[in-house]
Amino acid sequence: MNAFPFFFNTFVFMKILLTGANGGVGTVVRQMALDTEGIDLVPCSREALDVLDSNALKAALLKHKPDYVINAAAFTQVDRAEVEQQEAFRLNVECLKGMVDACNQVGAVLIHLSTDYVFDGKKTTPYTEENKESPINVYGASKLAGEQVVLAYGNGIIVRTSWVYSLHSKNFLAAVPRLLRTKKEPLQVENTQVNSPTFAPHLVEALFALVQKNVRRGLYHFTNTGGGCTRYEFACRVRDKILEKEPGAVLAPVIPFGPEWQEPPGTAPRPLYSVMSPDKIAKQLGLEVPHWEEGIDFII
Repeated sequence: MNAFPFFFNTFVFMKILLTGANGGVGTVVRQMALDTEGIDLVPCSREALDVLDSNALKAALLKHKPDYVINAAAFTQVDRAEVEQQEAFRLNVECLKGMVDACNQVGAVLIHLSTDYVFDGKKTTPYTEENKESPINVYGASKLAGEQVVLAYGNGIIVRTSWVYSLHSKNFLAAVPRLLRTKKEPLQVENTQVNSPTFAPHLVEALFALVQKNVRRGLYHFTNTGGGCTRYEFACRVRDKILEKEPGAVLAPVIPFGPEWQEPPGTAPRPLYSVMSPDKIAKQLGLEVPHWEEGIDFII
């Protein structure tokens, strides 16, 4: 899939070491690297490379000598982070210190994925890279602390993204088509949190563009465009698109949770509005970022 009509003025061959290679984003990176000219990918699963082991990180980078490291390994369970705080900070902060040291030894650029949850959600217009961070949950705090480690490195890049989904994702957005086709009762969906869905292949194309353009440091936001939506609005659009392709499909109706609905105990607070603007990365790399609805066709 080539969603972005960008062209590189000079051909550059780059070696990338990928951590978290079997995760949702990592799987898409592996697949797309096969069809992306100029990318030599060294995929490292959690079993193959323990990112918490600084010696293992150094050994891997000294062996492969990558130009770039894309870190797709992280603690991403937002609710669990509230009770497993030490583990969240180990995976989202402490391991990055060893990763930075290893990258520094071979002169590699580190691209680290972060999140919109570094913001408190009090804005009503898209967040830019200049907006002040103020996380309201442990997960967001751990990701912000990790960002600071990476940005202190001279060759560190942060790419904040949100609601990433694909056929390989294990989250609600990716599950919506299956739920619509299999549920016998209405699908009730949260309708208060506004965010930016991001189709994983679009994100990966942007990551590869950073590499091919030889960008070596910076803070960027990448999500699909369109102003964001709630999970309810996303589910409704998925349903509409299925019916456009399959007029006779029998699908569960989608209804929003009522005003009396409350999050179950143990649920971490989330920012109510965390739409981010991808304008900076789009302008710098010459990308045309697709609307959030465009990824839906590939999961239904």
